[in-house]
Amino acid sequence: MSNTATQVLSEAVERVGVYRPRDIVLPSNAQTFTVQQLIQYAKENPPEPIVRGLLNKGDILLLHGSEESFKSIFVIQMAECIATQGTLLNVWNVPKARTVGVLETEMHEVMMGDRLSRVFPKGGPSNLLFLRESALRDWRRLGMREKCNFVQEWVKDCKIEVLIIDTVNDFFRGDDNPSEERHVGGFFDELRSLNNGCRIIVRHDRKRKPDQDDGLNSNERIRGSAEFKEDPEAIISLERNDRRTHEVTLEVGKLRYGSKPEPMSLWFDARQFRLTPLPPVIAVLYDGDHTRNELIKHCGHRFGVAERTVDEMIAKEKQFLTETQQGHRKAFGINLDTAVNAPWCKLLFGT
Repeated sequence: MSNTATQVLSEAVERVGVYRPRDIVLPSNAQTFTVQQLIQYAKENPPEPIVRGLLNKGDILLLHGSEESFKSIFVIQMAECIATQGTLLNVWNVPKARTVGVLETEMHEVMMGDRLSRVFPKGGPSNLLFLRESALRDWRRLGMREKCNFVQEWVKDCKIEVLIIDTVNDFFRGDDNPSEERHVGGFFDELRSLNNGCRIIVRHDRKRKPDQDDGLNSNERIRGSAEFKEDPEAIISLERNDRRTHEVTLEVGKLRYGSKPEPMSLWFDARQFRLTPLPPVIAVLYDGDHTRNELIKHCGHRFGVAERTVDEMIAKEKQFLTETQQGHRKAFGINLDTAVNAPWCKLLFGT
């Protein structure tokens, strides 16, 4: 190659910003670990659980599902457990109460307040906080970087340890595209730069394709860029197959630092305004003995379950129930002696 050609090529490389070997800066010893140092560091800095077995400090958890799959109900339930050191669904323990901030972008604050009055009829925890609608209006006008700076100020001012964003849609406006890998990657970079314990975000599923989605991993249903399924440490899906009832299936589609549990059926209880892992008949009988007609009435009102389904549930749980007579009617209750062998025993009494 001639000297002229070499010079032209060199200038072209510099113009497009390609790094030559002499441009590469190797990390100093202060920026590296030996194997033994890394092992020691891990021992001295074990993961700090936010929700034991599900979410650690520094993690991002993504919750996704289709419309009307009780995502927002689950979000508030999770927020309540973290704020009060509760046990989520009687499965996952929260070792320490923390201040939780919720950035609710889809529901008007009046509607949200009405919903919270049913979740917390006696008043909710003071360390569960919501960003005001007036602040959200200003926030929506900002770009991605400015939105994250705004949230960081809120986190700092209110000492928020766990941030919940329901949903992340409003972060992607203007030039920011939720289907563009570069933009979504930038969103997660900004999210991880927030100075708080962990982040829980909500994302909708794409529209289902019945002929193509059968047997598909639940993570593949998340709308938008593949970054939404690749970046978080934990992913949970809620799938509602029959909208005539309040049943949803919870599946942990990803758990980077633990063992994924088996999918579980949950039921939205319209009286408690929470999701429960208990079968509706058992949830109703937990309050005391009931006749068949009473069970049908309560299961229908609270869980959207029809009479025939209630009878099938009674038959399925028969070995764990007691049967007594109340006049001319048969009454059912939970048999505490046999219930210890029921698959829902730990869900009823806790771990």
